[in-house]
Amino acid sequence: MKERITEEIKNAMKSGDKLRVSVLRMLQADIINVEKSGKEFKQIDVIRGYAKKLKKAIEEYERLNLQDKIISFNEELNIVEEFLPKQMSDEELRKVVIELLDSEKPADMGMAMKLVMGKYKEVADGKKVQALVKEVFSKG
Repeated sequence: MKERITEEIKNAMKSGDKLRVSVLRMLQADIINVEKSGKEFKQIDVIRGYAKKLKKAIEEYERLNLQDKIISFNEELNIVEEFLPKQMSDEELRKVVIELLDSEKPADMGMAMKLVMGKYKEVADGKKVQALVKEVFSKG
């Protein structure tokens, strides 16, 4: 993954895409910092963490109604998401959550979240899963 990011930085520099260069360098720096820490990690988790930070910033700017910041951070997020697995659509996610919870019948929401995220962590947004699990349990 790090090699792909380095290659994308080179391509962005050649094409003069300053935003892309900046975002990819930040992503690369995050990976290097975690490597230097000596902790065991997966590069995809570092990228996912960076995307999560951007999403939180977008939520905060939406709350403050700062449109220029929202647009800017969304552009950054779109670049970062190119390096993440494609996320399930809301319909697909709803279907698998309901099927999984119907078949496994977890005792509480915590167990349900652990069950769903254990299987779909790579392709499902945790907040969306949480909302669906709450919905299923409130109907139950």
